[in-house]
Amino acid sequence: MGTGDVAELLDIHPSTVKRWFDSPRMAATSGGHRRIPLDLVLDVARARDRRVYLHGFGSHATHVWHAMQALERGDPAPACDALVHWLRIRQSRLIGRFLWHVAARGDVPDPGVLDGVFGGFMKRVGDGWERGELRIADERAASREAGEAIGRLLAAAGGEADEPDPQRPTAVVGTVEPEQHILGSQLVRLLLLHRGWNVEHLGTGVPAPEIVATQRALGASLVCVSFTPPATAADLLRFVEAAGRLADPAQPFALVLGGNAVRGIQVSGGDGAFTDLVALDGLAAFRDWLDDRG
Repeated sequence: MGTGDVAELLDIHPSTVKRWFDSPRMAATSGGHRRIPLDLVLDVARARDRRVYLHGFGSHATHVWHAMQALERGDPAPACDALVHWLRIRQSRLIGRFLWHVAARGDVPDPGVLDGVFGGFMKRVGDGWERGELRIADERAASREAGEAIGRLLAAAGGEADEPDPQRPTAVVGTVEPEQHILGSQLVRLLLLHRGWNVEHLGTGVPAPEIVATQRALGASLVCVSFTPPATAADLLRFVEAAGRLADPAQPFALVLGGNAVRGIQVSGGDGAFTDLVALDGLAAFRDWLDDRG
């Protein structure tokens, strides 16, 4: 690590780094810049009673550091590699710890990071399960840890408020029967809460008539529905047709379809029931869509 990295990690001034670190274990580049081994940084931080997030990962701290550096460059692959590795060696506690740390950085979770890390990890888990490389227990452990991390994020965002704010717009979020994957819709809920929406999250496997009935009852201006494989384009189009037929023309709403099953699909229809109708392949695209609508 460079002295600037150490100063940022330990939240100290660069001049303090120079005072604290004077060891034969340190190295220097050809240009004379100091390089400090990560394990030395963590040892000194512990000795000086400065707890940092990497202490919680023990012998895996180096992998976490490299994954975080890659995320800063926009590359989520090392993070997903680490998460799948922990799943394989039955270290699921590290999965939840890492997911929470990644998503809780800053005031608002970064949709691109949520797509790349949460979404990328769960896609790898699903692919591994289909290939027979992971067990059902592994998939459930991954879903549990991701779900608990998202639950903490929702609580921090005020997701448990008792009463909606009548001054804010309202969205209905959920999945259509028989869809039982909840994580994508929960991340949509999280993003909307941070942007000041009231969110009615219906959960999984909800019939189309119930989704539209909830929209009508709440006067919601937005409905977000998640689809994942084995849902097909035909399933999406059937839902759009049903929602358009059931909607109240006097209360049109924007309908956003998301999830891995919508990639590359173009949707249309509704005959005026919708103020907008789009299929988006991730949270970053959803954020951009919200920005365009003002």
